[in-house]
Amino acid sequence: MKVPTESRGFTLVELMVVITVLAIVMAIGIPSFNTLIKNNRLTAAVNDLAGGLSYARAEAVRRGRSVRVDSLSGGLSEGLRVWFDADGDNGFDDDGTEELRLVNFSGSSGVTAAGNVDGTASTSLSLSYSPRGSVSGGGNQFKLTLCDDRAGNYGKELNVLASGVMRTNSNITCAQEAAS
Repeated sequence: MKVPTESRGFTLVELMVVITVLAIVMAIGIPSFNTLIKNNRLTAAVNDLAGGLSYARAEAVRRGRSVRVDSLSGGLSEGLRVWFDADGDNGFDDDGTEELRLVNFSGSSGVTAAGNVDGTASTSLSLSYSPRGSVSGGGNQFKLTLCDDRAGNYGKELNVLASGVMRTNSNITCAQEAAS
């Protein structure tokens, strides 16, 4: 009779230790991963917004005429429309000839936007970039705060000065109640 000199496989104790360690790592890692996802959604939303406003400013300078930025019909939380008045009627024509870019926040689930023009809260936006790159219609300073469903210092803020210069700030206090 042959006696095996080498055994293969795992013992039950070894398997239970590995499963316990894996459970502890997952219990620590999954909440951190959710926070990372929410932080990235806010960062993407503020970058989309800053990109849309930068595009509007650049188009105004390039075209040598004013380019408008307005919130969508649902307010700032829906997104922004960058457009120019091709026919001079001082209104947006929904025929596809005036819209330059659409910045839509609906893909950033849970992200809400609120504006503040010179200290006055606003849920909509209507401003114009001049051919020189300056902003009119947004007061001396327009702040746009983006938050998600977390309460605390998780928000992002985009400041637009009358000169057209933009600055982003992180760790802005959001007043929303955390989702349960």
